[in-house]
Amino acid sequence: MRAPGRLRLDFAAPVHRAPWAGAALCAIGVAAAIGVGVAFDAKLTERNRLDARLGAIATPHRAVNPGDQKAAEEAAAVASELAVPWTLLLSELESASHDLSDKVSLLEVAPDPSKHTVRITAEARTLPDALAYLVRLQQSKVLRYPMLESHERRKDDPEHPVRIKLAAEWRT
Repeated sequence: MRAPGRLRLDFAAPVHRAPWAGAALCAIGVAAAIGVGVAFDAKLTERNRLDARLGAIATPHRAVNPGDQKAAEEAAAVASELAVPWTLLLSELESASHDLSDKVSLLEVAPDPSKHTVRITAEARTLPDALAYLVRLQQSKVLRYPMLESHERRKDDPEHPVRIKLAAEWRT
C-alpha cells in the first residue's frame, strides 16, 4: 500500500462571481414584496368597507320610542332582581330551619335589592320556636340585624301556629 500524499486544504477558495443572477434574484424579491404589500392594502381596504356596512346593518338608526324606554327600564329592574345572591340567602334560611328540627316553616322571602334588605315570613309551632329561629338568624353571616317586626297566633288553623314577620339586611 502506498502512503497517502500530502493533503492540500484551501480555506480561502476563490469566489465565483455571478453578478447578473444575484441582481435578478434581488429584483424579483423586491417586486414580490411590493406585490404582497399592494394585495394586503387592497384586502385591508375591503375589510374596512365590509365592517362599515355590517355596522350600519347591525345598528339601525331609529328614534327612541317611549315604550322601548319603559321596556328597557323594566328589563333593568328584572336584571337587578336576578342579581340577588339567592343561593347564599336561601341556603342560610334553610339551614336555620333545619337547625331547629324543622319546627319553623318558611312562607315568604321578599328581598329589596336596592336597599339590600329582605323580609321573611315564617310559621312556627310555638312562640319560643319562633324566637329561637330569630336568634339563629341573628348568628348568620349572610344576614345582618334580623329583627322581629310582628307575630300573631293563627286562630283559623287548628294547630294555632305562630306567624312571624322578620326584616334583615343581607350581606353580599
